[in-house]
Amino acid sequence: MKLIRFSEEFGTLKARVDNLEDLWALQRVVFAGDIVKAESERKFKPEEGSEGEFKTVVITLRVEKTELDKSAGRLRILGKIMEGKPLEYVKLNSYHTLNIAPDTELEISKSKWHRYLVDVVRNAVLESKRPRLGLIVVDDEKALPAYLLGYGIEFKNTIYSNLSKRMSQKDFREQEKKYFDEVLGVAARMNVDTVVIAGPGFTKDDIKAYANESGALKKSVKNLVFGSASNAERSGIYELIKSESVAKLMQRERISREFALMEQFLQGLGAGTSKYGIENVSTAIDDATAGIVLVNDSTLWDKNTEDVLEKAEKRRLTIEIFNADDEAGMQLGGFKGIASMR
Repeated sequence: MKLIRFSEEFGTLKARVDNLEDLWALQRVVFAGDIVKAESERKFKPEEGSEGEFKTVVITLRVEKTELDKSAGRLRILGKIMEGKPLEYVKLNSYHTLNIAPDTELEISKSKWHRYLVDVVRNAVLESKRPRLGLIVVDDEKALPAYLLGYGIEFKNTIYSNLSKRMSQKDFREQEKKYFDEVLGVAARMNVDTVVIAGPGFTKDDIKAYANESGALKKSVKNLVFGSASNAERSGIYELIKSESVAKLMQRERISREFALMEQFLQGLGAGTSKYGIENVSTAIDDATAGIVLVNDSTLWDKNTEDVLEKAEKRRLTIEIFNADDEAGMQLGGFKGIASMR
């Protein structure tokens, strides 16, 4: 996500969406009653009975609800139109749905932007810039490394095997070893915890076997994952990031922190340092026995939750917002969706 402008004085935030996780972050901060402005498509009928045509308009609406459609990669924001340009294509006070997708800019206005909500957006901006996963597609001719970033793919220099069928068997094996060492060396230097090595044919399997035999896999500080891709080109990288295996890796990375926090909370229950539920968490904040507040994103719109989080914010406590649909979030839901610990 790119943060274009934020004005605390006027209560407005303008941002550009880069990916699906940005849409998930936006759903956490857009509530009923907020004002959202974005470009949209609206059907205009110049005459009664005509089929009409879609026109591009800029719509400002008061939000009534939001829906995140993961399969379509869109955040739907439904509400009543307050303003529109060009005005002749817009009917004020009628209902409209803004379909927010990657590469969309939108402006959100609130009566008050709480710090923990601004942090959701700022963290999404930081996540967009951070390398999240290393990817290498390989075949017997070349290997193409790349980083998966929040906003897209960053390709690195191609590694060539320099293998030839004209080589003697001895020279071929020596050159193959150099090639495998170079690929594994690049993987080791990538600024990520996990690197996926994939490709067509047997080359990625041969690299895996070589890494095991040579001890490189055991010595590696990286988590090396091996998979399949139809080629060692850029299209192979794009194919890989859409695969189920990579999707699972990304989900696991995101929720690992939530599980660690839940484990810390559960340990504190026995010691009496962890509390859950609105009233207990509020009391813990008043008694200065809370250092971290955990809250599910599905409860952020609730006035009682907002009051407790505002109190925590004034005390400068750490507020961690969970995805209610993930396993850790569902576990937190069993503790009334909000908890605190030292």
